[in-house]
Amino acid sequence: MNKKVRVVFFGLLAVTLLFAAAKPVLAGDIDDLLSKCEIAPAPEPSVMVYDYELSPDTLMPGDVGVLTVTLKNMQEKTVKKKISITTSYPNVNTETYYTMDAYIEEAYIDEKNFRIYNKYTSAGVIGPDKKVDLEFKIKAPAVEGIYMLKFTANIEDMSRKRIKGIRYFIPVMVTGTVNLIPVEITENEVRLEVINEGLSDVDCVYVTASDVTGAEIQQEKVYAGRISSGESAIVVFKVINAEEEASSAVFKAIFKHGINKHESNPVCVEIPYSDELFETQSETAFEPLPASQSQASSSSSTSSSNLPGYEVVLAFFGLLVSGLVCLFRRKS
Repeated sequence: MNKKVRVVFFGLLAVTLLFAAAKPVLAGDIDDLLSKCEIAPAPEPSVMVYDYELSPDTLMPGDVGVLTVTLKNMQEKTVKKKISITTSYPNVNTETYYTMDAYIEEAYIDEKNFRIYNKYTSAGVIGPDKKVDLEFKIKAPAVEGIYMLKFTANIEDMSRKRIKGIRYFIPVMVTGTVNLIPVEITENEVRLEVINEGLSDVDCVYVTASDVTGAEIQQEKVYAGRISSGESAIVVFKVINAEEEASSAVFKAIFKHGINKHESNPVCVEIPYSDELFETQSETAFEPLPASQSQASSSSSTSSSNLPGYEVVLAFFGLLVSGLVCLFRRKS
């Protein structure tokens, strides 16, 4: 190769290498460097379960309720970092910002004994120091107990890169009912105690009477209203015309727990027969009359019964006298 050509070739090569060494560093390259650097990793959003609420507070067997899970982004603000990278040539000084927004890819609840009506996909973005409420409609099983509902949320940063997700267990108690206890039963009224054995209040409580035999109940239902947890109320049914020995009625309580309507177990109550009233009426019906009244009745009845016979005797005596008078007249 010609000497001049060699000089030109090596000159161009040197210029090319110089420009290659002076290539600017892009923002993406800086982020990649930060993510690979152990002493300065790229910050990530931090989302956690901040709170949860169940409505009603506890569920009765078979209840439908709403479980609200509150998520919060624990990063307080946007992160700004100043970056300085020193190489042989050139030196890079720049600043980069991390929004700290978190994207909720999906969120759901899992529990084999509960029925879960909904889940969330693409639930939105939570900014720094912000919260979001996720509401789930759930239905409790028929068996009482404490159940652990598993809440799961998959989280991404704004580059749609998966970050640490959430796995959180929420305890839900299923228990409680309303019971009826007979307190006092007479031939005139039935008193029942309505007891709320649940751990939350019940509303619109009323007691009904049905299958009434041998008597009449004045009212078909008695309203008790709201009964707080662990408390009770007394309801009174008036009884009329209980004159048969086999008198009875069936009572049950109907109430609401949240949006759920329930019925208590029916209670059959035997209404006592009014023996004292019957005995009083019997003694009055067969009580002997006073002596004066008896004698007066007897005299009047005797006089009235003997009156027709006395008239007959008088008529016969008159006919006899008339016959004798006629006989003496003929002889003379």
